[in-house]
Amino acid sequence: MKRQDKPVTTAPTAKGSVPPTNQADPAHEVISYAVAALANAYAEAPDKAKLLPRLTAASVRVAALTGRTEAEEQLARLARMQKEATRLAEEHLERKKQLSSAAVALAPSTDWKDTWSTLDKLMHEWRLTGWSDDTATAPFRTAFNDAVANFTRRQEQWFDEQRMRGAPVHEYREYLCTRAELLLDETDDTMWAAASERLRQLVQLWKRAARHEEDPTPSARFFAAQRAFEAHRDAWYDANHARKEKLLHRIETLTDATSGLAWEAARREVADIEGHDWCEAGQLPHDQHEIMERELRRALAAFHVRLGEAEHEALKQKEKVVARIQALAQRPLNNWKATRAVLLELQQAYMDVGPVAASSETDLLQAYRSACQAVVNKLGTLRGNSMEKRSDVIRLIRELTDKAGKGVSWRDARDKVLLLQKQYTGAGPVAHAEGESLWQEYRAVCDRFFELYRSWTGENVEAREQLCAQAEALMDERDPFEAKEKAKKLQQRWKFSGPAPPEEDGSLWTRFSEAVDKVFERARAEWEDTHGT
Repeated sequence: MKRQDKPVTTAPTAKGSVPPTNQADPAHEVISYAVAALANAYAEAPDKAKLLPRLTAASVRVAALTGRTEAEEQLARLARMQKEATRLAEEHLERKKQLSSAAVALAPSTDWKDTWSTLDKLMHEWRLTGWSDDTATAPFRTAFNDAVANFTRRQEQWFDEQRMRGAPVHEYREYLCTRAELLLDETDDTMWAAASERLRQLVQLWKRAARHEEDPTPSARFFAAQRAFEAHRDAWYDANHARKEKLLHRIETLTDATSGLAWEAARREVADIEGHDWCEAGQLPHDQHEIMERELRRALAAFHVRLGEAEHEALKQKEKVVARIQALAQRPLNNWKATRAVLLELQQAYMDVGPVAASSETDLLQAYRSACQAVVNKLGTLRGNSMEKRSDVIRLIRELTDKAGKGVSWRDARDKVLLLQKQYTGAGPVAHAEGESLWQEYRAVCDRFFELYRSWTGENVEAREQLCAQAEALMDERDPFEAKEKAKKLQQRWKFSGPAPPEEDGSLWTRFSEAVDKVFERARAEWEDTHGT
């Protein structure tokens, strides 16, 4: 036994609308994600000033979207971080300027022990001071290193003079051992090259001072300090080499794996690597530096060749999309909804293509917008006919409401109203003011019809309740086969009884079908008992 489908009794609520000319720009999502990632790195960075170059570069890129709300929001977010990072960098620079001045003032001193202890403290504080702009810091760093070198050279000359005057050689060797042992602690990541040269000078001085040395202990101590320094320096160089190898591999990966919209993010990432990350990876020995620089230039050249190819391919694809939109504007407008759907599809296809070269973007975007506007203008010519069609639909629904249950059955009236609703939504675009007025009138006549329709279905509840009671009474019939025939007639009456409201229809149907099923089961059981083996 099959249940009858319940009719739909709710009117649609969607309005007709004019086809949009803009779609969400995926580039905005990429920029938003990149700024969020940068903000997260900034929040976790122990030295926020160190991120200032990346914040500045990001602001320049986002500024290319000036005039758009999304760009303004991201620029404001970057500006807040950039302002704090700039303040910290200026504080760090000022502190380094003070340290440099203090070191320069100490350079002429002859209080060798206390002065060297003070210089050690100044060098330690310099290493702990946060990031500042390299160009602005360079003169202070040079002055600081020169002051230390001058004092050290004067100190060595004094020791040499004392030795030449007969001072004990073991004191001079003790001094050289101490200088070699302290050299590792005095060196930061910006001073390895200078410190290596300083170690070479100490080794030469040691060889001259230890020509007639009888006790091997100081030599073992000095060369142990030398090996420790060289081991740490080589480990630092190896770590820098590994970081640069990783950056090269990243550029190669982006070159081989990037496609579509990801090219814009890849271009920004490679620019960050070239302008910031590569330098931050640290120094290398001269021979390794030359090799790695050649590898970087090779990887960058390969990336830009591939980027150029991708931009050329994207240009061809976008030009094809623009040509299709232009052709759409020239076609006869038989179905405005289908035309709008095709336009939206082509707009999405345009947005899904990767970036083009900056030199081609302005003209391409202008052609794209002009083509879209031509289609929208053509759709706008339908407004007059659309008004007439929508008014006709409203009039026909009003007439059906008057005839339902009289000259036209409620079922037929409902089906015709549902069809008219589809015609209304597909009638074409209208101006906002006229469309709003028609929509209110349309909703009023629809609501009136379905209100009366639901009232009619409510009258069917009593009829269906009676059918349920009659079906349940058949269980008391003496002849199960006669009860079965009566149940079949009740099913036919149920079919033509008219729908009930949805909130009551389900429970009524369950009650009726269970009663009929029991009648059929009773007749089947009686048949099996009578004709069974």
